[in-house]
Amino acid sequence: MRIGLALSGGGFRAAVFHLGVLKFLADEHLFEQVTQISTVSGGSLVTGAILSSAGGKWPSSSQFLQSVYPAVRELLLSGDLFSFRALGARGLLHNHIGVLGHRARVLAWLISERWQVRLRLSELPESPVWHINTTCLETGKNWRFTRDSMGDWQFGRHYCPDFSVAEAMAASAAVPYVIGGLRLRLPQNGWWQTDPATKTPLRQCEPKHSTVHLWDGGAYENMALECLYKPADGLQGCDILMVSDASAPLGPPTGMFKSMLKGRLASPRLLDVAGDQIRALRSRMLMRAITQGEIKGFLFRLGTSARTFAKTPGALDGLTDEECLYCLNYPTHLARMECGDFEQLARHGYEVAQMTVKTRPEFAQELPPQTEHALSM
Repeated sequence: MRIGLALSGGGFRAAVFHLGVLKFLADEHLFEQVTQISTVSGGSLVTGAILSSAGGKWPSSSQFLQSVYPAVRELLLSGDLFSFRALGARGLLHNHIGVLGHRARVLAWLISERWQVRLRLSELPESPVWHINTTCLETGKNWRFTRDSMGDWQFGRHYCPDFSVAEAMAASAAVPYVIGGLRLRLPQNGWWQTDPATKTPLRQCEPKHSTVHLWDGGAYENMALECLYKPADGLQGCDILMVSDASAPLGPPTGMFKSMLKGRLASPRLLDVAGDQIRALRSRMLMRAITQGEIKGFLFRLGTSARTFAKTPGALDGLTDEECLYCLNYPTHLARMECGDFEQLARHGYEVAQMTVKTRPEFAQELPPQTEHALSM
């Protein structure tokens, strides 16, 4: 069984919710089955932290539980990743110009310095394949980084990307206008036009631009679905798709600058409205394919109350409706989390994944024997 993971954006809120989902998968001994990971923003941050903490490898289930999860938890509790407080005196001196005009580059520096993510793309593991999703301002398409390629179908693809994982993570989390796009100077040779459907290289080409500006992958699609599931072609590189969606709900308009002053990563209202509609359409498309048996998959959604699974034994022993609502409305930011908030969001992710899987008993037939036994308990 090959598992594909799609981890959405949503700042540290998403990162911690995803950690809870991943902890459930590790408890069920499923890390060894993961072959594809597609991430946006907060999902990219937590995946990069996991791989870095595991020495550049995808951890085993036991390694994740014993050492990686505690290490990533400590990162999220220890300090801000993007703020003036995170920069400190040394950082402000080093990045004083970048704070004004190149904030995504500053974020990449902080990921490297504070989180010690020093890997190059070429040092990522061959399996699982990690797709780091961004949005290319020049083409308006989904620009992706992997170990072996970068680009989008319109611009072309390069098969030896010599960039750091921290740069790719920063581009994936570069919220428009708040952090702003990551300006990436491109190699002038080695580009290929590819078939939009199959990604097969067709012919060598000249790059259309010498630099590109890469925004948050959520500006294009916040659920990181596109490279793992295509409605006409089904699942890509996996047999079961697990989508962890920790996107924020569309709330009342509060003003982007007012939200920024409170430390939140806020986008212009029109981008939020468009993003909410794209997410709703993608979710419906995914759930239709799952419920009609076209694909095997699960959607783990932030804010889902245990009451949704009231018929499942033990479901109502989970977080209360009020606690789930608190998790849903937790602000989008890259600031240090309080311990209580971390534990609640991580527990919420774990319980949503656990209860969602338990409502599909037929899924147990696909799992290793020890997992099947655990789910039947």
